[in-house]
Amino acid sequence: MVTVAVVLLVAVLVGAVLQRITGMGLGLIAGPVLSVALGPAAGVTVVNGLSVVNAANNAWSVRDRTDWRRVSFLAGGLILGSLPAVFVVMAMDGPWLMLTVGVLVLLALGVSMFNPEHLQIDERARVPMVVAGMAGGFMSTVVGIAAPAFTVYARLSKWDYRDFVATLHPVILVANTLSFVVKLLILGSIDLRGLPGWIWLIALAAIFVGAWFGDRLNDRLSSENMRKLATLLAFAGAVTLLVNGVIDLV
Repeated sequence: MVTVAVVLLVAVLVGAVLQRITGMGLGLIAGPVLSVALGPAAGVTVVNGLSVVNAANNAWSVRDRTDWRRVSFLAGGLILGSLPAVFVVMAMDGPWLMLTVGVLVLLALGVSMFNPEHLQIDERARVPMVVAGMAGGFMSTVVGIAAPAFTVYARLSKWDYRDFVATLHPVILVANTLSFVVKLLILGSIDLRGLPGWIWLIALAAIFVGAWFGDRLNDRLSSENMRKLATLLAFAGAVTLLVNGVIDLV
């Protein structure tokens, strides 16, 4: 139990640091750990719950730099994308969903990295914002990870990465809150008897400690380095989905 607790807390701390800097990280880092400790469905649900707290804290901290117009379109699309995802989750096996989403994220990131000039979109255009939100909402509901979809949009729209991260935090708050509620409705309840309550209290504390460290590191990183780190994390998230899907199938 002590080993599980230490691994969980380290994953939450590192994920919170990366989340503050790049807009993603908690789900990518802590998700696989919790999936092993609690099972895939309960693990993703708990990650969504922790991410709600983390995103709320981050959104409040960067509220002055947030582009609220974009938040409204991205979050609106996110809600639209979550609705069909509920039916897909109920109708399709989890491993095949993870494999499908992982492949799509890798393809989208590959296109955005190797041919961004030819595919550049207007940063103020509404339709791409809504489409990015729908993709993020679908991914969040299905596998608990929404940020890679938004990272692709940020690259194609040439959005300044510090402004993007500031705007992403409230969008991720909506994504995780919606996914958490939807998962509870689908699952009915989640079994947390495998881990004692004190672990979750320390995990919540680790979120705020990680955000503090993230702020310190954020001042030392350029927007370009932040963008590269976020792209790397998005690839890591896609690969994680593929690996988990293959393992579950085997």
